[in-house]
Amino acid sequence: MTLTEHIREAQLTWRLATQPWRKAPAQAGWLVGSGRSGTTWLASLLNADRTIREVFEPMHALHVPHMKGGPNHPYLDESALDHTWKSWSKALFDGKHITRRTDRDNVGRNPAGATKLLVKDVFACGAFASLAPVDVSLALVMRHPVAVALSKRAHRHWHWTWNVREFVEHPRWSLDHLGQWRETLERVAHQGGEMENLVAVWAVLNATALREASQERLPIVHYERAVLDPWTAVLELKNKGGWASLVTASEQEVLREAGRISFVSKSADKATLPDPARWMKQVTPSDRRKAESVLQSLGLDVWHDTRGMPSEKGIQAWREAQRPPRA
Repeated sequence: MTLTEHIREAQLTWRLATQPWRKAPAQAGWLVGSGRSGTTWLASLLNADRTIREVFEPMHALHVPHMKGGPNHPYLDESALDHTWKSWSKALFDGKHITRRTDRDNVGRNPAGATKLLVKDVFACGAFASLAPVDVSLALVMRHPVAVALSKRAHRHWHWTWNVREFVEHPRWSLDHLGQWRETLERVAHQGGEMENLVAVWAVLNATALREASQERLPIVHYERAVLDPWTAVLELKNKGGWASLVTASEQEVLREAGRISFVSKSADKATLPDPARWMKQVTPSDRRKAESVLQSLGLDVWHDTRGMPSEKGIQAWREAQRPPRA
């Protein structure tokens, strides 16, 4: 280890020892979404003035003792909220929960004693509605499913769910959210290739999140629009769901941060960041047809237009047609 690495390790060890004794944060937010949707990058924009403690993926199955051996994406309704999960949630939003993974990006960047907390988790789409206290601000980060699939392929050694079977075979998740999709999802799980399954996983995660929480409780931040105009994306979120008091970064700070690469995307080419639809140049015609077929079968082809940009009207109409959300 280098001297710098030794110093960072010592700082992280100090945080691990002292975090449980610090005051609870006055405000908290929770970003959810599918993996590779830009949640980490968006969190850095919201915290561009570095006044927030960021908690990175606290629901990662390999790093939560009571999740080991279970699904990558837990689904929690009221009946599943046992003492263990309630205690975990309280510790998280009281600012007491910390591991080497959750705070590895805070060292040397964000204050340990911050009075604001921002949780970023791509494994929480089936659990956040039951776990989040009512005073925690929520947001879903959404990115085009083909872009997400290609990015997961590029980072295939990470902890992704590669087959939609996990959700289809989950009794409660399937009953609550997947009934109208069951035939399509079972076909994809048993006969579909990698692209079809990755798109189906994206569909389940995003649709579940939108069905679990109301439009007022869970606003959407679209990755494509944030890349094109970071400050407007931040401003729009600040006007929703209590985010104004949590996000205090200035326009200059947000724009400066937007040009950086998150620590989990060091291989990205900065020169390509202003083009949110660059995936169209990378995907094969066959894979694109497969993805579009799955989306059409699920009725989600209206969520994005032919340019790969989000269709707020299409998503809005879809949300209004769903069951009353739980949160």
